[in-house]
Amino acid sequence: MLDTFYARKDGLLHEAERRESSARPPKLRHLLSDSSSDSESSAGPPPSYYPTLPIEILDFILQYLQSQNDLCNVAISNKHLSDVAMRSLYHTIKIGFAKPMESVKCLQTLSKNPRLALMVRSFDIHWSNISYPTRNLYTLAVRALSNTSLLNTLSIDVPSDFHPWDLSSCTFQLKKFSASFPCDQSLIQFLEAQPSLLDLTLRGFNSDPAEFSFNLNTFNLNPNPVPFALSPEALPRLTRLRAIHAGPDIISSILKGRPVTQVSMPLYADCVCRSLDVLNMSSEPIERLNIISFDPNAPVYLLDEIADRLPYLEALHIVILLAQCSEALLEALTPSLKKFKALQYLTYMSATSSDDVSQDDEQNIAAMWHTSCPTLKTIILPMGKVWFIDNCKWTCLED
Repeated sequence: MLDTFYARKDGLLHEAERRESSARPPKLRHLLSDSSSDSESSAGPPPSYYPTLPIEILDFILQYLQSQNDLCNVAISNKHLSDVAMRSLYHTIKIGFAKPMESVKCLQTLSKNPRLALMVRSFDIHWSNISYPTRNLYTLAVRALSNTSLLNTLSIDVPSDFHPWDLSSCTFQLKKFSASFPCDQSLIQFLEAQPSLLDLTLRGFNSDPAEFSFNLNTFNLNPNPVPFALSPEALPRLTRLRAIHAGPDIISSILKGRPVTQVSMPLYADCVCRSLDVLNMSSEPIERLNIISFDPNAPVYLLDEIADRLPYLEALHIVILLAQCSEALLEALTPSLKKFKALQYLTYMSATSSDDVSQDDEQNIAAMWHTSCPTLKTIILPMGKVWFIDNCKWTCLED
């Protein structure tokens, strides 16, 4: 009978302990404990060395590390963070000749390590100050570029006597390209292999430098241009063109039938009208136009000629060299602005001025121009001040 009593007592005590245990909150696991006495059920999983943040968030964070040394430190701190840091480190490569040994070592790394080269998205080679470029340097650069098959932005600035570039071994499809190459057949062949190109900058010449003409009345860098016959199927997506030294022949070949809406171009005295005429050859209306004029007579007629051809421009930026812009001349341009129907941003700069134009004079000119062209929002005049309309009054940004 006692045995029955004690057995029943033990059963009741065990049931009471079970209910009390289930009613209490679970004990917090001591993550820092390394005691071997803890059971496997209470020890928890070992700490994880994998990043808990998404890769996209880590990429965004590392964008704020401006120093390459900081990115290198992240790359060696954790093998799982290494790939993320290396992508940021190699995303944009800028090769100059201020530090020649670093430039050569970088090119050697990219030429020998295709995995790292695949991380490069933007490549900038700036060797314009090299006095004696060698073929070995050119070969090394091309070999490195050949491995960057995922590149989308490329800029190459080299001296005119640098070895001609042959990029036929490169498989990348660029969206943005800038080069100081001569505008010749080799450049045409490269451009025709870039159907995804959106933004093109040409800084090279299209004439023999020995034929350039310079005097008080003219400044022409393309007196005898070499034919630049770009096929109609090339560059089907091009929207922006900067032709730093090009004449109308090159610009027309590039604009014709393509959806270019933004153009930067020079104007030479002997071909101003022809250069402006080709702007209507784009398949889309030109919205933004940047012009550097080398015609000493440009202030008298240029604004009027542009308005006749492109009345729906949204932004126009003009820099006039070899000429003066006085207060009277700026006021005389007011009627020409009536032809613009959608112009919002206007810059009219000159290298010299025959007399000083005061800030009050510029404010009056801005008001006159706005009266003639009510869509104007921002104006920059020869003194370099930015004027904008605020509460129906033209205000200088310096105020």
